[in-house]
Amino acid sequence: MLLVGCPVYKREWILPYWFACIEKQTYGIDNIGFIFELAKDDKETFDLLIKWKKVHPKVNIFDLEIRDDLSHHAHEEGSRRWTFSKYENMVSMRNSLLDKAKKIQPDFYYSLDSDILLTNPNTIDLLMSHIISGKADAVNTLMYMTPFGTQYPSVMSWHESGGEKAYRETEYPIGDFFKADIIMAGKMMSKEVYNNSKYKFHPQGEDLGWSADCKDKGYNLYCASYIYTPHIMGREELKKFLSQGDERNNLVFK
Repeated sequence: MLLVGCPVYKREWILPYWFACIEKQTYGIDNIGFIFELAKDDKETFDLLIKWKKVHPKVNIFDLEIRDDLSHHAHEEGSRRWTFSKYENMVSMRNSLLDKAKKIQPDFYYSLDSDILLTNPNTIDLLMSHIISGKADAVNTLMYMTPFGTQYPSVMSWHESGGEKAYRETEYPIGDFFKADIIMAGKMMSKEVYNNSKYKFHPQGEDLGWSADCKDKGYNLYCASYIYTPHIMGREELKKFLSQGDERNNLVFK
């Protein structure tokens, strides 16, 4: 069984496409559970999730938690402006989701952000295969953390001090399966990893805090960068993607 976890706020514009990609996966939807953390002032997203569940009664695990103890803010269109307080909120929500996963005990836990589309229908099976093989303890796909350009892939590297400050190397072996210090945004975790890892505050983002915790515990993180997953950062970007596709996919995989 696979459990997918996601903090979500004001994402009613993309969730139908997010779900559609998951439904088209070769890994059957009946074997997938979902857990979400939401805000009380986001009725549109809540209603959309309830509607989707009614159409998919065979999905047994579908947990929605309203986090009214946290402040929630939508990002500006096509950008991400993070503050330390927002990072702290994300740490709280992602650890809450991890705690739920620990109670449910799925075979795999997939922390998958709601603006990442699994356009390759084999994505879930391929990510799982790397964990089943024993090489990777957690693995992500290739995506980019900006609405255009390829300078900011979904991996980073630690400076020699390790776990304190991270950077992006000039070149990563994009298109290959490679070990990475830091993986982010859509992370497939083994049972051992989700049971023993935690998100921690890091000034460059909670994914770095989680990756540092994994480093301390000796887990091997990998990027399956031969799988590309579009990261859709706004409504206008979605319109462009639906009409033109994602040119970065063509740039990387010529």
